[in-house]
Amino acid sequence: MKIIDLSFEIHSGAQVLPGYPVPIVHKWTSIEEHGYYANLLMFVEHTLTHVDVPAHFIKNGITVEHVPLEKCIGKGIVIDVSRKPPKSEITVEDIDKVLRELNLTVGPGWVILFYTGYDKKIGTPEFFNHPGLGWAASRYLARLKVNAVGIDAPSIDYEPYPAHKTLLSQGILIYENLTNLDLLLGNIGFKFIGLPLKIRAGSASPVRAIAIIEPGKETIRV
Repeated sequence: MKIIDLSFEIHSGAQVLPGYPVPIVHKWTSIEEHGYYANLLMFVEHTLTHVDVPAHFIKNGITVEHVPLEKCIGKGIVIDVSRKPPKSEITVEDIDKVLRELNLTVGPGWVILFYTGYDKKIGTPEFFNHPGLGWAASRYLARLKVNAVGIDAPSIDYEPYPAHKTLLSQGILIYENLTNLDLLLGNIGFKFIGLPLKIRAGSASPVRAIAIIEPGKETIRV
């Protein structure tokens, strides 16, 4: 089987959404001085590759430590929206066109990921100009009752946050700041895994997201 790493490295000074503290990875002890090596980590839950859970936007919503782990695993498909203009809306048509071309029905147990290509722009001002989901596409995805939706950009949407409000209210997880989704284009039904840390009362968690492609799986260019 082939494993694709979909996660960014967490490091000091990494780019995060405005308003969040810049992450710090500080050397706390050293082998030379203390006999063992350890780092102090300081960053917000929503740093780099992470998963948002309902509590992030929904009052009394489920928090990280209570998320069923089966929600964090699913059959994956990547929808290519990399040709859309900056800050444009990902539409129902963008999603439905691909699903119809593949004659593919997705629902519970599936994870839908959007490839924008903006993971390659991290560290630049353009990083925050990615396409995002609007109200119509968010409601469409909610009706599909998929496990999760993800994107290779710092956020799945823009204010007033239609995707966050719509998807999280239905218990659909949101993965943000994924990377390497271009390596999955055309692979249908790969296994996606993005397990969160067990943070008490957490609104989100960094994850080590991966995709597993099993030998013999059909590959279709879409």
